[in-house]
Amino acid sequence: MRKSENGIYRWLSGAGLLLIIYLSLVKVAGELNDYPAGDWKSEIYADKSGYYIYLPAAFIYGFYESSYPDSIDVRMGDGFSFYRGKLVTKYTCGVALLTSPFFLITHLIQLASGETADGFSLAYLNYTYMAAVFYLLAGMIALWLFLRKRFSAVVSTMTVLMIVAATNLFYYSFRDSLMSHVYSFALFSFLLLIAGNFIRKPGRVNLFLISLLASLIVIVRPANIIFLPLILLLDLNSFKELMARLGVLFTPVNLAIILFTVTLVLLPQLLYWNFISGSPFYYSYGNESFVFLNCPQMAEVMLSPNNGLLLYVPLFGFMVIGLIFMILTRKRNGWLIFSILALHIYLVSSWHMPGFGCGFGHRTFVEYYALLSIPLAWMIHLVIAGRKYWLMLFSGFIAVFLIWFNLKFSLAYSKCYGGGSSFDAYNQYVVRERLLPFVSGKYSYYTGYEQQDDYLKPGNRIYITDMAAEGRKVNRISPELAYSDAIMLPLEKLISGKIYYLEVTFQATSQGQADGLQLVCSVTNSDSLIFYHAQPVMVQAGAADFTWDKTELSMKLPFLPARGEMKLFFWNRGNAEIWIDDLKIELKSYLRTGLW
Repeated sequence: MRKSENGIYRWLSGAGLLLIIYLSLVKVAGELNDYPAGDWKSEIYADKSGYYIYLPAAFIYGFYESSYPDSIDVRMGDGFSFYRGKLVTKYTCGVALLTSPFFLITHLIQLASGETADGFSLAYLNYTYMAAVFYLLAGMIALWLFLRKRFSAVVSTMTVLMIVAATNLFYYSFRDSLMSHVYSFALFSFLLLIAGNFIRKPGRVNLFLISLLASLIVIVRPANIIFLPLILLLDLNSFKELMARLGVLFTPVNLAIILFTVTLVLLPQLLYWNFISGSPFYYSYGNESFVFLNCPQMAEVMLSPNNGLLLYVPLFGFMVIGLIFMILTRKRNGWLIFSILALHIYLVSSWHMPGFGCGFGHRTFVEYYALLSIPLAWMIHLVIAGRKYWLMLFSGFIAVFLIWFNLKFSLAYSKCYGGGSSFDAYNQYVVRERLLPFVSGKYSYYTGYEQQDDYLKPGNRIYITDMAAEGRKVNRISPELAYSDAIMLPLEKLISGKIYYLEVTFQATSQGQADGLQLVCSVTNSDSLIFYHAQPVMVQAGAADFTWDKTELSMKLPFLPARGEMKLFFWNRGNAEIWIDDLKIELKSYLRTGLW
């Protein structure tokens, strides 16, 4: 009896802890996505609204345009549309099926509380975080259980944590929660676990679960059908063993279980396609297709600044190293993982848009991290089993860096890469967030207005007074003159690279309340204005005692090429006379990524 009570206590404690973790992570996801409904960064917009629209259609509006709010398709980013009065979305309904319990909970709460229950208000954004975190945790648990049958608890735990924290799975769980990938990751992880169990102990319950998971994988993202051969080939040792597995599957009862389950899962999609096209079998992507089959864009998939996988998820490189190790040492599943991964890389490289639009890293690989956990676990196992402390310390440093890099980059990312094929925007993230070491340029300028200065122009607003902060001269800005003397910096002579940061430090005082002072920075090149920014300055009134106030201002500049002339001056738009002294300017530029 006591053992039973202890077991119940441990189970309840574990469940309670898991619930606390779940609710905490849902809260984090909500705080990371504090966007209003209809905002392009919100969770029900563009592609995500295309996945989602099945739920409002099924439970609120139906599938005809006449019952929907006006222009709802445009307001939700054109992820779906209306054609001949019917709701049309090119996306399959798998994500909607998996998230439907969370949608219904949200919808019922809205109805019961008398709040807006239209399927598109702010409350419905929250359901996406509830669903994504649930499937993330479920997938982590399933993957851990799968790995635990092959590796130690420490290796399994470290592998799962690295996959979540050091890859873009984190981003698609917490910042783009309604894209299909976290749900596919969970399904892949469960299929690995159940397929492993079925191989060791064939049974109809496991066969039903495999059929269910395989069907859901396809209906969530049809291209992931290439993952399904794993059901037959996982841990395969011989052709004879393959024939035995086929023999188990292809019995009348088992085939009936498979057919019934697959039909049950796919039927809603087939009925919808028949509704919009007149046929249950329909290619919904129109003119979008695999146009690069003869020249797959693999370099773009891996190395483009626009979602190139290795640039956003460097851990993938270590997964590939682990896979090479598995093949060279003839570990089971090495060639299976290689074949599935190679086919996936080929297909996504052949798609008409190899970068797959807005995203963080190449999003189509997120679910395949479940499969790549095996080579990653082998890498971690080798480091730990080797018991070389220098290697463990070095590997730990690399792991911490990869986690730090991914989390910092994910949180800073603006949800869409705006630089095309140029590395400029990627380098801006590197510099702003200090993601990688880089070589920088620096230029400093100082004037106390005491000496003649070639950069100080026109120079006729310098005022001699015993009240200066230092020396006897200040830059005087009266309400009548409005503008201070300007600092004119010929950038090409002073600094190289691309200027990303400006810091200005000065002392200021005023007679009376100084409202309306601005620091103006402009860059011109060949008489063309390249950049302009006016930043407000707060100055404490010095009144009769001329109390000086030190001020520091900084500007993040948009990686301006060091060409042309930078002009810095103060603009007094108020009624008080303002004095400036001890002006220091510091520019920083980006030269290149690297240590030297």
